[in-house]
Amino acid sequence: MNTATKQVKDIVIKEIKYVSRLYPYNIKKFFNPELIYCRNILAFINYNSTSSSNSYFYSKTFHHKFINLMAGIELLAVGVSLHSFNINDLIDLADNKKFTQKGEKYYTLELLFGDIFYSKATIYLLEYGDYQIFNSILDSLKLAHKSKLMLHQNIVETLNTNLYKDLARDLTNEIPKSRLKNYEMQIEELFEENLSLILGINSLIKTSFIIGWGLFLAREDPEIHYRLINNFVLLKAYNDLDSFFNLLPDSFYGVKQIKFIKDKKSFIKSELNDIIATLKPEWLKSNFKALEKLYL
Repeated sequence: MNTATKQVKDIVIKEIKYVSRLYPYNIKKFFNPELIYCRNILAFINYNSTSSSNSYFYSKTFHHKFINLMAGIELLAVGVSLHSFNINDLIDLADNKKFTQKGEKYYTLELLFGDIFYSKATIYLLEYGDYQIFNSILDSLKLAHKSKLMLHQNIVETLNTNLYKDLARDLTNEIPKSRLKNYEMQIEELFEENLSLILGINSLIKTSFIIGWGLFLAREDPEIHYRLINNFVLLKAYNDLDSFFNLLPDSFYGVKQIKFIKDKKSFIKSELNDIIATLKPEWLKSNFKALEKLYL
């Protein structure tokens, strides 16, 4: 872990400890100690370069602002994690034939803490002083929340209209393989049709990549980096969805047995490896190989 990453981690842990002292709640479980948002930005830096642009990165003025920027994004990531899907909400709503989006509007402890971390993150982001970046981060948060609400609603409606009666049946009655295959196709269609929402939920991940690219490598060919970034965003998204579906109770075993998400992750990993293998110069390839390990 380099000095910049350690500084960011110290700031985030300090803020988590401060908030945790005010109320006995395990916030730390919503914090990714690998700091992937921070690492996304740093992946575009050549630490061995002696160019003037790299010297600017190590200047005291920029370094202080940059640490605040990355700390702000990591604090936002904690807030986003606190605002993420709630498995209990999904279970309750999947059994509610009069489902409406109102079910998403109940204010919970997780939402309260998420809002607190958004407020704290704003202080650090404003310290960086670039309002164009600040606005792009704000836009990504708006997109993340809108996408989460819409995807959650679509998942619940799919379970309600097509799956729930069979998936919630007594576990002693096995669901025929032909019907499981039908469920798999419906879930696959659900995610294929809502790919933009899946990407949108993880828009802060994409924004962190774009910030790093814009600050340190904007002159390079954009095509390959867009493909590279989108694959990282998709891998994070499908990892999250996989974890979320694994939390479903045994009564949803038909969904838990569906292999679509795992197959999708395998395909993305393969494509990501191919893209990273073509990266030039060598330091950039090395940085992204190391970053990829944090997503696997």
